[in-house]
Amino acid sequence: MSEISVAHEQRALFASRVAVSAIFFVGGTGLTLWATYIPILKARAGLDDAEVGLVLLCVTLGCLCGMPAAGFLRPRLGPLRAGALAGIAFAVASFGPALGVTMPLLAASGYFIGVCFGFLDVCMNSHASALERELGRPIMSSAHAFFSLGNVAGALSGGALIGLGLDIPSGLGLASLVLVALALAATPWLWLPDAYVREAADTSVFRLPNLTMLGIGVLTVLAFITELALIDWGALYLVQATQSAPAQAAYGVAAFSLAMTTGRLLGDRITRRLGAVATIQCSGVIAFLGVAIIVLAPTTLAALPGFAIAGLGIANLVPILFSLSGRMPGIPPNAGIAMTVTIAYGGGLFGPPVIGFVAHSFGMRAAFVMLTVAALVIALAVRRVIPRDARQ
Repeated sequence: MSEISVAHEQRALFASRVAVSAIFFVGGTGLTLWATYIPILKARAGLDDAEVGLVLLCVTLGCLCGMPAAGFLRPRLGPLRAGALAGIAFAVASFGPALGVTMPLLAASGYFIGVCFGFLDVCMNSHASALERELGRPIMSSAHAFFSLGNVAGALSGGALIGLGLDIPSGLGLASLVLVALALAATPWLWLPDAYVREAADTSVFRLPNLTMLGIGVLTVLAFITELALIDWGALYLVQATQSAPAQAAYGVAAFSLAMTTGRLLGDRITRRLGAVATIQCSGVIAFLGVAIIVLAPTTLAALPGFAIAGLGIANLVPILFSLSGRMPGIPPNAGIAMTVTIAYGGGLFGPPVIGFVAHSFGMRAAFVMLTVAALVIALAVRRVIPRDARQ
């Protein structure tokens, strides 16, 4: 290959990395944006808490349907067309809840968001995994950092749109148009080498996981549940366990989210230096220490450093496990990603009810003790799960 061709390919790879980061941002923004409207949507449709829970369950069920569908359709559409379609479809779907004036309509819109996000999740992680192979260095953590930045943007923009007094269709419609425009702008730059495109098109990716993939899936479930638990239950934990005021309790989640975003921005550099497995081991230990501080802290002020430490530890667990699942021997990369993402979300279904049951029966501190166990299992088990020839 000539120097000009090499330079052209490197520029195309860089542009593709920027484009897929933009798609991650679209996913993070859209997912958080509509969540900021849940209290308003709940009041408009006249729902109780149990019905809101059912709507959120429909989102998760949609994800579980969209992920294997991505594994089936991506080879047939091609990775580039599939990635473009996934980003645009999810951006459009983010407007759906505006039409949910009744419980069935809101549940249907939630399911549609879930299907589109499940499709998007597999496509964007598979694309990032392919870029890692071509670039010869990790980029998954920084890609997920843009998803976290999207979470922040979604929360801030949702709050701003609501604060401006726009009605639901106007607010979500405006936000959806911006996300569609961003996805469309990124689409032409989603590039992969012809050899990878042909490989993805010729490979069937609908497979049952082997023991190694099951192991990676279980570790991802533990990481996923720990991450979501600290986001979803963190403020409530501080209120119940440390008698924090609700306004103060929000600082715990903010410290966790900010630390996690920072950790993901640094994650690729750390992974290059330590290797994937060693980074997961260190991250699991750091997450264990952070959650242990939260559990042992007698006051909110004492718990806040624990949230930040836990955020740094948890930040790179899911991205690196996704990356590893895309380079297992004998498993097509997009098949490995599809397996792990599906297992992670499927197992994640059981996280909130288990934590809720334990908290109800034994107290919130006992529920968070389970998270320390999950982090420790990840740190201790990852070297046994990942084959020696896949450790990098």
